[in-house]
Amino acid sequence: MARVLVVPPWVSRRALGFPLFLAYPVLTHVAIFTGRVHFAWAAWLSLAVLAVLVFPGKWGLAGFAGMAGALLLVDAGTLLKLPPIVINLALAAWFGMSLARGEEPVISWFARLVRGTELAPDLARYTRISTLVWTSFFLISAAVAAGLALFASPRAWTVFANGVDYLLVGGLFVGEYVYRRVRFRHHAHAPFLEVVRAVARARGLSPRRTARR
Repeated sequence: MARVLVVPPWVSRRALGFPLFLAYPVLTHVAIFTGRVHFAWAAWLSLAVLAVLVFPGKWGLAGFAGMAGALLLVDAGTLLKLPPIVINLALAAWFGMSLARGEEPVISWFARLVRGTELAPDLARYTRISTLVWTSFFLISAAVAAGLALFASPRAWTVFANGVDYLLVGGLFVGEYVYRRVRFRHHAHAPFLEVVRAVARARGLSPRRTARR
C-alpha cells in the first residue's frame, strides 16, 4: 500500500512566507528607484499576505483586510516606511521584556536550546548582557529608520532600512558568536550552523515564564 506523505501546515507556510518576506525589501527598492507605484503596492501586499501566513485564522484575515484597505487611504510609499520601524520596535520589546525579573532572557533561551542543558553561571550572565545589546540594537535601528524616513531622501532610507539594517543584524549575529567562542573558550560551543538551526527550530516555542536564577 502506497504511503501518503503528509506535509505539516507550518512547512507550507514557511515555504511561502520566506519568499514573501524577501519580496518586501526587493520590491521596495525597485519601487523607490524606478518611481513605479505598482511595485510599492506589490511590496505592501506581500506583507499583507505574510500576515495571513504568520497568523492563520481570523486575526490574519483581519490583518490582511486592514493592510489592503490602508492602500485606499494612504500613499503606498508612506506605508512602506512603517514596517522597518514597527518590526524593529517589536523585536526590541520582545528582547527587552525578557530582561524583566523572573523572565528568561531571549539569548539565554537560544543558548539553552542549542546546548540542551542549563547554562553555566558565567554564560547566563553573558547571555543576559547580550540580550540587552540586541534590545539596544533594535531600538537604535528603529530610530535611524524613522529619522531617515522623515528627513532623508527615499533612496537613502531604503538603502538603510532594506539593506544595511539586514547586514548589521547578520554582522552582529556572527560577531557575537565569534566573540562568545573566544571569550568563553573554556566552554564547549556548537558549530555556527547548529546555532542557526536552533534559532530556526525555536519557532512556536517561547522562553520560560520564570527563569531559574
